[in-house]
Amino acid sequence: MPRTPDSTVAHALHAALLDLPFVIESAGCSVSEVPLASYPGRARPTSVVRVGEGRGENVAWSKGAHEDFRDRVAQLPRGRWRLGAWAATVATRFHDPYERAALEAAAIDLGLRQRGTDLAALVGAEPQPARYVVSFERVSDPVARAADESPEIGLKIDVDPDWEHGTLTALGATGRVAVLDFKGAGTATDAERAHDAIPRALVEDPGGSVWSPALRRWLSFDAAVTSVAALDELPVRPAAVNLKPARMGGVLEVLACAARCAERDIGVYLGGMFEVGPGRRQLAALAALLCPEAPNDIAPLVSGERPPRLVSSRVPGFA
Repeated sequence: MPRTPDSTVAHALHAALLDLPFVIESAGCSVSEVPLASYPGRARPTSVVRVGEGRGENVAWSKGAHEDFRDRVAQLPRGRWRLGAWAATVATRFHDPYERAALEAAAIDLGLRQRGTDLAALVGAEPQPARYVVSFERVSDPVARAADESPEIGLKIDVDPDWEHGTLTALGATGRVAVLDFKGAGTATDAERAHDAIPRALVEDPGGSVWSPALRRWLSFDAAVTSVAALDELPVRPAAVNLKPARMGGVLEVLACAARCAERDIGVYLGGMFEVGPGRRQLAALAALLCPEAPNDIAPLVSGERPPRLVSSRVPGFA
């Protein structure tokens, strides 16, 4: 079960980043495709925005969206800024959360590099090696698919509500399932059945709206959590939420939401959106401070290497 985040770290990091100074002299963006077997079409379109020497990754789904973003990067404000004011100005010109998240990450990277520090040192925190899980899409034989992954690493599985009880119990017998992701599919009965079979896995975005007290102790929300305001509007207080900087428009909103979760005794874990560049490393740096023991959905995607934990590099910059 993900722990409640450290409110001191979340608040301190949010305040420090809002006030982070930097000077922007140049900006640019490169668009490419990265071979990725787990991505539909096996090629992940991506773009990396450069704000001075800072880097951020846009997770838009189509090559056209990345090219459009690249063409608008010239609109970025230059000069001397602090992150809070710069991010607010950027939000008036870039309305897509994926774009804002990429730009904000690049500015954080720039500010930390110019200051010669990293995310942890900025607030005097000590990062811990971050736990992560490997996620995979809905498949007909999830037990066989799970066997393809390293037995040392936990799993986040997209659930088919039609799976038979035997499939669910076989998954539970592996002892590796950390998150069952329904993606809003199925009914509350389907979610209860899965929870009965794998009682120590988080049940993320289940169908229905009324769940048993036992299930609510393992209930998680993802897609609905786009901001602090959205967190406050959830139909019930969940056990945990999946925080995604790209979906939430950037790190600042994630930190604000983590602080609110600490106040409400809600656990957090971080999730990715098929980052294949600097965004993946930045997720690990953030998880190392907020939720290192959580089932973070931030497994390395491009490299074939999957260490037991993700260790922050501690070089100046945002990972």
